[in-house]
Amino acid sequence: MARERGAGAKGSGRRRRRQKDKEFMDAALDGFIRDQALHLWRDFEIYRARPGMSAAQALAAAGFFGDKQPYAALWSAHWGGIAVPAQGLSDGELYGRIEGAVRAAVLEERETRSKSGDRLLEDLDEYNEFIRRALGTLLADDLSGKEPSP
Repeated sequence: MARERGAGAKGSGRRRRRQKDKEFMDAALDGFIRDQALHLWRDFEIYRARPGMSAAQALAAAGFFGDKQPYAALWSAHWGGIAVPAQGLSDGELYGRIEGAVRAAVLEERETRSKSGDRLLEDLDEYNEFIRRALGTLLADDLSGKEPSP
């Protein structure tokens, strides 16, 4: 009987480890989505600061996804849903819409990649570079004794 409990303890340890791994991957994916949204927000702000450029024009310019091939059309479809209704939104509301569009695009791209046998999102250099930067920031904050950066 003691052996059975030991075996169960080992199994539950593996389950906990798998659960923690899943929680980390979910948090990493959420962070990646936010990072992608922030990059697009910065691009939008750069375009919006140009003289004579409206918010709708700036959104259209920021929504060029040539670097997302062969998934650029997927990204553009999600992005297009925020450009028209952007008029009159506060910056916070607009950023929320941008992040929502990015979330939808990332999740759809991830699912499409998985179904098509293409490289997984988690295997892309862009994703792994984000993870390296985030872990580097966490480690630097931990070593300095500071609270983690947002």
